[in-house]
Amino acid sequence: MSHQCMLCDVLIRMTAIINEIRLPFEKKLDAILREIASCMRVDKASIMLRTGRSSLRVVASTNPDIVGMLQRLSDNTPSTWVIRNKKPLSTDLATMYEVIPRRFSHYRGEAFYIVPIINRKKAIGVISVTDRIGDDRFTPEDRQTLLTFAGHIITAIDNNRLATSLSKSHAVLKRQNKELARLEHLRTELFNMLIHDLKGPLSEIVAHLDILSYMLHSEPLTYIETAKSACDTMQRMVSNLLDIARMEEGELQLIYEPLSPRELIKEAIARLLVSGKAKELSLIEQYPEYDIPSIAGDRDLLLRVLQNLLSNAIQYSPHGATITIGCQSSHDKHIEFFVQDAGPGVPEAYQNAIFEKYTRFHPKSDGRVYSVGLGLAFCKMVVSAHGGSIGVQSNGVNGSKFYFILPCDRSQHQSVKFHRR
Repeated sequence: MSHQCMLCDVLIRMTAIINEIRLPFEKKLDAILREIASCMRVDKASIMLRTGRSSLRVVASTNPDIVGMLQRLSDNTPSTWVIRNKKPLSTDLATMYEVIPRRFSHYRGEAFYIVPIINRKKAIGVISVTDRIGDDRFTPEDRQTLLTFAGHIITAIDNNRLATSLSKSHAVLKRQNKELARLEHLRTELFNMLIHDLKGPLSEIVAHLDILSYMLHSEPLTYIETAKSACDTMQRMVSNLLDIARMEEGELQLIYEPLSPRELIKEAIARLLVSGKAKELSLIEQYPEYDIPSIAGDRDLLLRVLQNLLSNAIQYSPHGATITIGCQSSHDKHIEFFVQDAGPGVPEAYQNAIFEKYTRFHPKSDGRVYSVGLGLAFCKMVVSAHGGSIGVQSNGVNGSKFYFILPCDRSQHQSVKFHRR
């Protein structure tokens, strides 16, 4: 076999050693060194790497007894000379440069060859070979071969440095993720506790406002009704927060009952009548001339969907405007509920995003705010759980029509668990 073919085979085996991810770094260097010693036909070889700024350490050797030994860079040795000068050194060059080799009694031959391992223009180690089998000398071809091997060792060192860096980064990320998970758990627990505890004080406020409404008349009663309306909005927001958290945990179990679309709409209007009157809005109901089929659904959740949509319409419609709320059916298979407002409209770019949780938009051009943060996200979750769809139609200028479509057939509803507290 020619020298070139043998060299190619050795380089292939060295590459396989470098890429063996289960092999520790120093085991890789030991395996690479044995390939080098075999190819160079020497009995003794070693790899030394810099450790810190002041010394070299033997990391691999054909003599296991010297692995781990340190050599100070201040010593006048062939290896330290190679590190300082970043040049190869051989027996003849040592005499020329007046470098006195430190020879041990176990060396049989006089010939040696040491090459630097250079990475990014910095000498980071050396490879040395000695005790040549046969002729006690290294040919120019031998010397070029050892320089080639030094390049492969650099690859192994770079791979190890990268693997070490990745391992440290992975460990840091793992610790950070664990801490984030802990903080997220604490945040969720605190969030649920606060929201749940808000229901008690709100219920008391509403109860006392009810009592006051029976005791007062004329103008003071208007303030009481306005306060009750605000409390109703707050209670609905609290319920939305709690229910969204439960839905995201996959615990939605709809409580089905037969529902009249017309009665649902009328009840939603009745609950927000005070808010509408405060802005002198006209709330118009719109139904088809034919009989509307009933649907099976969760009355409380669907009523809150209608209230959220109507509350948004009241909020964004100008003083004295008209809001239309109604429904229509399609061949007894689907019921479409809708709320048409006279507000500023929703630009097309935002019409999908407004149904996502915590989404709010403040376009600089007009200063308007789109979405209410959680209300529409709650609506989307409830409608989806009923097997329906929700959306908005708007040209972004002249009002918006929010709608949701529900199947009349309960079998099309999703099976999701939900436990109310």
